[in-house]
Amino acid sequence: MSLSPEKRRSATTNDDNEDKGAAAALPEDQVFELLTRVPLDDLAACRVVSTRWRRITYEPAFAPLHCRRAAAVSGCFVQSMARHRYRADFVSMHAAPGVSLDFLPSAHVRLEAVAARGGLACCVEADTRRRPCYYVCKPATRQWRALPNPRVRFDTVATAMVARPSSGAGAAAEFKIARFSVVPKVWDRLRCEVFDSRRFAWRRAADVPLRPESLAPSAPAVSAHGAMHWLRHADRQTEVQDVFAFDLRSEAWRLVPLPREVDERGDRWARKQISAVDGRLCLMVTSEVGGADEEVLEVWEMAGYAEGRWEKKMAVSLNGLHAQEGRAVILQHLYSSDVAFLDTFCRVMWYDFSRGKKMAEVKVKHVCIQEVFKYESDLIPCELGKARCHAPPDHFLDI
Repeated sequence: MSLSPEKRRSATTNDDNEDKGAAAALPEDQVFELLTRVPLDDLAACRVVSTRWRRITYEPAFAPLHCRRAAAVSGCFVQSMARHRYRADFVSMHAAPGVSLDFLPSAHVRLEAVAARGGLACCVEADTRRRPCYYVCKPATRQWRALPNPRVRFDTVATAMVARPSSGAGAAAEFKIARFSVVPKVWDRLRCEVFDSRRFAWRRAADVPLRPESLAPSAPAVSAHGAMHWLRHADRQTEVQDVFAFDLRSEAWRLVPLPREVDERGDRWARKQISAVDGRLCLMVTSEVGGADEEVLEVWEMAGYAEGRWEKKMAVSLNGLHAQEGRAVILQHLYSSDVAFLDTFCRVMWYDFSRGKKMAEVKVKHVCIQEVFKYESDLIPCELGKARCHAPPDHFLDI
């Protein structure tokens, strides 16, 4: 596999420019040692210092050492349904200290949303014989608290969550949850409810005038540019797709058009997905070239969010991947600009397109994964809401 010419030129230019600055003052092994000790909340800022620093943080040896030294976990929750029961398991490129959802009071929950920062998650009781119950939890520290229910008689279309990292052990974690639902016989708008941890209550927000069927039910939100994003289905008449963006802080929304080149291509069979890398929205387009002889993945990155300007960052053939892993592999999201997270029958993997090889693989019990939630968290206990939440004994922190 090889990167497109524009990708190689861009990477070379950036490296040349940044190597002349202060970021290149330290030897690479010293930079590696320093970055592995940076707290998780500050790692994103370090990645924008220079291309070299960013590359170091995505090296295979970096993540396990950083998680051990910075007392953090990093990976994904993969969720599927089998025999009418949801299952969400945590997977990581390196060993993680028993992160799961098995500490929740219900044995059957559905993971609804994960906060990109703060390590919090929103789950809901999935046993249809009972009244639904919402939970907020921190899987890394096995803490949880029940939330008051929204209007559960309206079916959920999408859920998003944002959190502010707590300032220290025992401090209160602040978070917000947005839930979009559909009201029967009202098919031209989404009903919006927002939960604020400071008030510890749901409130009705302004409806969003979008048809509920334009969003994939319960699709995980993609956090980037300070907003949450969902890729909408193509319009029935124009066959044009766009991205629904919702800012949980201001509760403002907008529609972000896809790259003009992608729309003008008019390939209705191309598979489109969105992801986020370093806080930037990315579009992944997988299409067949020359019939079914070759599949090509294009990665577009949002270069100007305010004006909706995209730049193509990578175009790579998937033939090498298919030769190694078969054609049943499914692209789920981007771990970095060059590394993708994929799944196939009872396996998940991290694959480096720039090097054309698999970085890591984990066996799972999922035959068909339906949702993937990126998850990063520290191991510091916090308070979830106004009162102290449920928590395990302190010896958990000794892991």
